[in-house]
Amino acid sequence: MLSPPRSGSTLLRVMLAGHPRLFAPPELELLSFNTLQERSAAFSGRDSFWLEGAIRAVMEVRGCGPQEAREILAACEEEELTTASFYGRLQEWLGERILVDKTPSYALSPTVLRRAEEAFEEPLYLHLIRHPCGMIRSFEEAKLDQLFFRKEHCFSRRELAELIWLASHRNVEEFLREIPAHRQHWVRFEELLRAPEEVLRGICAFLGLEYHPAMAEPYQGGSARMTDGPYAESRMLGDVKFH
Repeated sequence: MLSPPRSGSTLLRVMLAGHPRLFAPPELELLSFNTLQERSAAFSGRDSFWLEGAIRAVMEVRGCGPQEAREILAACEEEELTTASFYGRLQEWLGERILVDKTPSYALSPTVLRRAEEAFEEPLYLHLIRHPCGMIRSFEEAKLDQLFFRKEHCFSRRELAELIWLASHRNVEEFLREIPAHRQHWVRFEELLRAPEEVLRGICAFLGLEYHPAMAEPYQGGSARMTDGPYAESRMLGDVKFH
């Protein structure tokens, strides 16, 4: 799933997680790194919460608690597993279920987007679009400059939000120009809210799946949809206002 932050990607992720054939965890933050060790080193200290999406995914797919999930990931790091290999391991555990990676930071980097084509065999892309005014206002309210963008900059919060919206969609559009039409599907957030069943049916057709009514009820079956954090005291990684 490709979009800037605050574009409704958490809502769409949770809706997709309502389909029995789809596995849609919170932000995995995998594709930006070559190895799991590199990923852990980047998300140390105050940024360690970015590791929780993969922890929650392992908990769900392996039916275990957070400590065991952390141990599984630590063992994968000791193997010096590449992120591409870890994706493969996740897919092995999932069997015939389809893995959905919803990580907004990918859209900021053309290099990361191209890595998806290198790591996977004919992946499918959902390009999620929200009107810039809605995205920017939400970015400002969430003070996301303190969490999402981890590089030094001289922009105000609003300027940063505008630039992220523009750069993300520009990167995604340029990337998708090289992708065959049958492997990409565009979704407007406002249409998802106005006519959820219609939009979700379109996504299911794109994925070659039958529509499942539970998809349009995102607040049902919370644990299976991973709308909680890995720990009792933690929140779901993603939109803190979802609930």
